[in-house]
Amino acid sequence: MSLSFRPTLLPRPRRARAVIGLLILAAACATPASPTEVAEAPEAGGGAAAVASTLVQLTNAERSSAGRPALRSSSRLNEAAQLHADQMARLGRLEHVLSGAEYPRPEDRLAAAGYQWSAYAENIAMGQSTPAAAMDSWMHSSGHRANILSTSVTEIGIGFARDSAGRPYYVQVFGRPR
Repeated sequence: MSLSFRPTLLPRPRRARAVIGLLILAAACATPASPTEVAEAPEAGGGAAAVASTLVQLTNAERSSAGRPALRSSSRLNEAAQLHADQMARLGRLEHVLSGAEYPRPEDRLAAAGYQWSAYAENIAMGQSTPAAAMDSWMHSSGHRANILSTSVTEIGIGFARDSAGRPYYVQVFGRPR
């Protein structure tokens, strides 16, 4: 989805009313009703790092709601997830096994990142406008939800990239080290 914004200048009194209206609207939307309604700007204040932080928080909020322990962020899992997000964005495909990529299988990406695993899982998403929307999609899919709430994993890594058309790709990699 492509959006364009063309600013329109309003006369000063109308601008002030418009700004006040926007502030009231923003305040009304500021309190999330559920863990998946947090952080609507995928790249606000830090790019991919902000997306990663938001998705870790959202994941751990869902785990907490389900009585599961929080996952620790892992730099090696972040690296594996980012490898896949970059590959999918470059090739324009959403696939767990990405033929034609340098690291086609999850095991290849984990090895490239130097992650010694005893268990792993991966969630991928494409096109959602925010991390919260990606999380909501995963939580409404039984397989993705099972990965998020799994007691077999203890760590998480996040990857985020955009393709040449600006389409976002999200990756969650879950693991339990050996």
